[in-house]
Amino acid sequence: MRIGALCGAVGLYGALGAPAPPSLRWIELGIAVLLLVAVGLRQPLLAAAGSGFRDGPAWAMAGTLALLWLTWVPLLRGVWQGWEPTDILRDVVPLFFLFLPLLLVPILSREGDGAAEALCGALMLAGLLFALRWWRQQGWEFGAFGERTLGDGRTYLLNAPAVLVAAIGLPALSLRLAGRGGAASWAVAIAAGLAGAVCLTALAGAAHRLALGIAMVALLAICSIQAARAPRVSAVLVLLACALLVAFHEVAVGTLDRLIEKTRLAGANARVEEAEAVLRVVSASLPSLLFGEGWGALLANPAVGEWRVSYSHTFLTYVLLKTGVLGLAAFAGWAGAMAWLAWRLLRNDPVLALVCLPPLLVPFGLHTSFKYLDTGLLLAVVAAAGCRNAGPAAR
Repeated sequence: MRIGALCGAVGLYGALGAPAPPSLRWIELGIAVLLLVAVGLRQPLLAAAGSGFRDGPAWAMAGTLALLWLTWVPLLRGVWQGWEPTDILRDVVPLFFLFLPLLLVPILSREGDGAAEALCGALMLAGLLFALRWWRQQGWEFGAFGERTLGDGRTYLLNAPAVLVAAIGLPALSLRLAGRGGAASWAVAIAAGLAGAVCLTALAGAAHRLALGIAMVALLAICSIQAARAPRVSAVLVLLACALLVAFHEVAVGTLDRLIEKTRLAGANARVEEAEAVLRVVSASLPSLLFGEGWGALLANPAVGEWRVSYSHTFLTYVLLKTGVLGLAAFAGWAGAMAWLAWRLLRNDPVLALVCLPPLLVPFGLHTSFKYLDTGLLLAVVAAAGCRNAGPAAR
């Protein structure tokens, strides 16, 4: 029931939700209820009280300590600074998303080795649904693909990391099924490949440069692994891909031109200026440097025309603004614990690692998607899969 509720929450998120909802709607309440069914109330309360510090594995101990510091110190700092409660809430809720592995790994581990893959499959489904909803917002204007850059749409659906997970994972699933052979496997492989193409073309149509580049590199790595496992099938698929590239070479060239043009016009999207604005704020006083401005702090952000907003686009500047140098240190401890689990996953299951790890470069690189639910769920997949075959002490 827990895994079903968890996957149901992810499916509802992809079908009707939004990566950054404008307000708390009934959809978000439904997702929250399903997550509570999956996790329960006891485990979150114990984590908030720091119980995992004494009896959990090393990675959970690091996460619990980081969560305690990052919850209470910036919260008290934000209240002291007099920030609006709604702005504080917009920061605190995404913070809990980043620590979802503390709550979900015990559940996924109890359900067996396939639970992490089930959650990853639910994320791929959510990503496909986001991509389909984006195409619907564009009026299914497939003819414009390669001719002009399409907009992001009203709710920025393609910014969700789940779309990139689907763009990598669905073609990877197609390759794996094709390698098995048989009519049924080939039929499902073709369907998965077409679904992956929906996500890839959406990212290309909206000129999401970083996500598209990450997807291409990850898929090339997966293809090389698959080629070693099933060289004959891989040769057939390579010939098919070359044939499609020749047939649609004008679309491919047009898409590349759109990406180059966006890079020329947008550059780094004022990320450097944004970082300078954050440094000016935190360097104004010693408390700001050490503890940040607290949850709920606003920034006159040059990336959005100097509007006072509650975010910066890069994870490091966001954490520095809100939690200061000490908050960065707390996050570094959590990042080190997750990096150890990511390394175990890469060593034990490189294909799953290539599906899950590259999409995390976007939220922790140059985009605000570190605040999205699917980023935390993706971290939970990495942690649960990384804990496999590591013995009870790691779980």
